[in-house]
Amino acid sequence: MNERTRVLIISPSEIISSGLKAILAHTEFVVEDCLVDVPDSADSDMILIDPVITSYNSVFSFDVPVVAIIHAAYDERSLSQFSEVISIYDRPQAMIRKLRKVVSGASEDDSLQDGRELSPREKEILVCVAKGMLNKEIAYKYNLSIFTVMTHRKNIAAKTGIKSIAGLTAYAILQGLIDIESIK
Repeated sequence: MNERTRVLIISPSEIISSGLKAILAHTEFVVEDCLVDVPDSADSDMILIDPVITSYNSVFSFDVPVVAIIHAAYDERSLSQFSEVISIYDRPQAMIRKLRKVVSGASEDDSLQDGRELSPREKEILVCVAKGMLNKEIAYKYNLSIFTVMTHRKNIAAKTGIKSIAGLTAYAILQGLIDIESIK
């Protein structure tokens, strides 16, 4: 069996600490301790910390990945110093996937190599987007609801990391999904 990743949770909320401990209980992560404040030192492989703790900056001196546990809106600049950000509103599978990326050293840009390839339907919708079709036109063409098309587009953007139509068009061309001549 692989060695488990030792995790230290630092949060003033017992509910958050207990919930994370329960989520991680049957994974490769083992929660070594749950503290309400930053300790002087830590002998763990990863730290999960709630940024409401005023002295959270001192954990960056421990030389281990530090993951923010958020439960409200935070300034993106202050969160950029963390290895990853998990929200209490994330699904457990999403939290675990993010923590695994931290351990493996993968970045969000590596998501396509992480088994998150576009589905055949997402590729069809991507081609339509690249050709300039509106959500309503795509929905009609594939007999889908507009909301389903919007969900597919959201998933495409999440998987590719590309949000603009121009970027998605270039991606579709580079992936050989469409020929440059077929674009209006």
